[in-house]
Amino acid sequence: MAALPSDAASAPPDRGATAPDAAATAIADRNVAQLTRGIWLRSITGLLLIAILATANFLILHDVLSINSSAATIVNISGRQRMLSQRAALFATRLVASRDEAERRVLRTELDRVTGLLLSSHEGLTRGSTALGLPATISATMNTLYFGEPQHLDRQVRDYVEQLRALMRRVDEQPGAVPPELRAITAAASGPLLATLNQAVQQYEKESEAEVARAILYERIVYGVTLLALLLEAALIYRPLVNRVRRATERLVRQQQFSDRVVDTSQALIIGLDSAGRIALFNQHSQKVTGHAEAEVHGRDFLSTFLPPEAAADPAMEKLFLGGAAAGRTETPLRTRDGRLLTVEWSNAELRDPASGRTLLHLATGVDITQRKQAEQALQQALERTEALGSRLRQEVAHAAVLQRAMLPPPEIALPGLQGLARLTTSTEVGGDYYDHYAVDGRHAIFLIGDVSGHGVASGTLVSAAKMAVHQLASQGETDPAAMLEHLNEALLASSHDSMFMTLLCCSLDARTGRLRIANAGHAFPYYWLDAEQGWGMIEVEGVPLGRVREPAYAAIAFDIQPGDRLFLYTDGLVEQEDGQRRAFGHEGLENLLYDHAAAAADTLLDRVFGALAAHAGREGFDDDVTAMCVTHMARVEGAPALPGRLAAARDLLQVEAAAVVEAGGLPAPVARQRVVATHASGALLPMLPALCEAGIRRVLPDDQPFLRELGWQALLDQHHLDGVDDLARWIAAPVDEAVWTFAHSSDKARAMAGLADWLDTQPDLPEGLRDIVVLMSDELIENGLYGAPVDATGGKLHHKGEVREVQPQEGLRLQLRRDGGRLGLSMSDRWGTFTPSIFLRRLALNAGQQGLEAGIGGAGLYLMWRMSDYMQVRVQPQRLTQITLLWSLQQLPDPERDAGFQFLYHHELGELPGSSTA
Repeated sequence: MAALPSDAASAPPDRGATAPDAAATAIADRNVAQLTRGIWLRSITGLLLIAILATANFLILHDVLSINSSAATIVNISGRQRMLSQRAALFATRLVASRDEAERRVLRTELDRVTGLLLSSHEGLTRGSTALGLPATISATMNTLYFGEPQHLDRQVRDYVEQLRALMRRVDEQPGAVPPELRAITAAASGPLLATLNQAVQQYEKESEAEVARAILYERIVYGVTLLALLLEAALIYRPLVNRVRRATERLVRQQQFSDRVVDTSQALIIGLDSAGRIALFNQHSQKVTGHAEAEVHGRDFLSTFLPPEAAADPAMEKLFLGGAAAGRTETPLRTRDGRLLTVEWSNAELRDPASGRTLLHLATGVDITQRKQAEQALQQALERTEALGSRLRQEVAHAAVLQRAMLPPPEIALPGLQGLARLTTSTEVGGDYYDHYAVDGRHAIFLIGDVSGHGVASGTLVSAAKMAVHQLASQGETDPAAMLEHLNEALLASSHDSMFMTLLCCSLDARTGRLRIANAGHAFPYYWLDAEQGWGMIEVEGVPLGRVREPAYAAIAFDIQPGDRLFLYTDGLVEQEDGQRRAFGHEGLENLLYDHAAAAADTLLDRVFGALAAHAGREGFDDDVTAMCVTHMARVEGAPALPGRLAAARDLLQVEAAAVVEAGGLPAPVARQRVVATHASGALLPMLPALCEAGIRRVLPDDQPFLRELGWQALLDQHHLDGVDDLARWIAAPVDEAVWTFAHSSDKARAMAGLADWLDTQPDLPEGLRDIVVLMSDELIENGLYGAPVDATGGKLHHKGEVREVQPQEGLRLQLRRDGGRLGLSMSDRWGTFTPSIFLRRLALNAGQQGLEAGIGGAGLYLMWRMSDYMQVRVQPQRLTQITLLWSLQQLPDPERDAGFQFLYHHELGELPGSSTA
């Protein structure tokens, strides 16, 4: 091979050269021309050979790409079949469960689309589809899988599609029903259909790998031939060019290596795309993140290789990566080799030819932000869980507030020789202030006021403990204020936290003599109006707050008051309330109000005090709980009022005195408890309740309750007769308004509670506090119906509390509200009929034995229903019906201290005698 002429030999001749020089130049030119012709001839030969080999390579590569594309399409579509089957089952389940018409239409459309795509893809896989890029023939193995036994995937898919279409038709025809096809759909989606689809995908992958392996073998053969040809060309044609291009090549290599190092060491995905969207540049970080080698993806379509099918089909993606838009930041999913989906933030740009302005490369630079996104999602989920927890806590606090308000006596004070009014506002839902009042033996008037340190749920818990202790004192007839404080101190020491305490002022008036005794446990001094002198004074009596020391040694002061004298009791939140300039309302402001309105009625005086306090604070709410009580000694009393006479009982009933049953230790002779009614004339019923329950008495009617006489004594006595009339309709026969809710799923509880609250809001004349009580009782009744009533043959619960479950039509779960001009009724019924007298009496006795609600001993819901209603009735037909009915008078405020009547009517004569399981 002749050497290439040097740069000097190829230079143009100098015009001043001599003749020999001209001849030499001519010879050189001829040599260069000959060499050039020889190089061109060899080059054309080599290029022709390369073209032939390149064509062969192209055909093989095209075959490989076609195989890969077809195989990828088949695998993708077969894999998508799995996803579509699961999505179809999901949409079917959501369509059946949805109760929102708009949502149902959307779900119906989506399910129809998914079903059509599932069927069309299946037909493309089995028969071929040019639209989907699927071949018309399949292998023998796949033919057996689709049409042979036992798999017969073709039949499974078509049966599945038919089930979906049948479900959609049934839902259209019977909205709200649960189609029987749903069970078959969900079973197939998670069972045999899914398994066979997985098997099909695996077989397609195997066949694809075999085809690719064959094409790769051919490619290797051609590669070897190409390599040999190139070696021969290099030796025979291009070797003379090596020396000249070596230096230029070395320079180019060094520049290329430098560029590669810059690209490869970057901690970002750098991917270059040609104008057709094929990958031309794939740096090392891209390989590390995606798991693909550069050679593996070079030349492949970027969108279909790395984006999920839905995103790859989006025209916006092609515009983003190939549209020539200005550089910006966009987030897209990115699919890795192992199937994971990453989130990548892209900054896209174009590389252009400076001379022509033609786009050379679309450069996409991306940063993997998957971990950041996961952290953001985790944070969002944590925020949602926190919000859910906060919502549940707020609901529990609201229930606690309802309970606390229900535990307080009515604000109107009507005691022997004493009348007045109390008013309490809380700075939080659950307050730390407390007041109470009760009468003993018709002559003693007991009234007290207290304040727990701090406010909120913790303070409310201590108030509840104090209320329980006061209830015990009332049941015992205690009238000594010092002894009462001693008892309360012991109770609070046993239940309070070391850092909490309670102040309490306790007053006891003997209305026959006018003797007033006062004992104080660290509370604000009360004001005393001496009517004879027309002046206010402060009664200074001291004592240690409750819950601080073991032996506080409380002492009471005593003096006589006269009719017309008044007392004003209050908590420190009243005098300590500050205005915008941090100035307290103070005793001076309170005393001025007391003098200005000394002769006013108690309600007017309290209106003025609270109005002035709100004006001072500049708002309605206060910084602390505020309670005030104003009582006036009206007159001396001579003795306890006479009790009303007894009405005659029904002829088929045994009417007994509750006190007599307790004293005798039970009934005198065996008798069916269904026909025993215990009446109670005077005094507290609660202390006797455990003994009555022990004796199996389940019908107790206090004589002195006006509401029971309004219902009709004879009607109450006749309740053991079955006449087929709904109990709520019996007691409220002519309602002016009513509402009914039925249940098909546990989630219907939220709908019923919202509807019930809305219904109560339309009843503006309800007594104060009754709305919250009805909401609380409804919640308890629905929970009992969903999770308490369903039991198996051994009495075991079928559903645990809070379980999401369907309610079968035969359960007959039904909540009713009715009202007329004077009564409000709430009723819950089911067709289980599993509630027994023994369960009812045992739970009632457990709580009554604690002299009030006691946490952790069970039966709290039943106890609250009795204490918070004016009349409670339970009717059970075993294995057929349970109906619990609660009634309230609209003419009086709810009072949990008032002994309400209750009747448990169990229509089964077996096991009715003492010692039986239902006694």
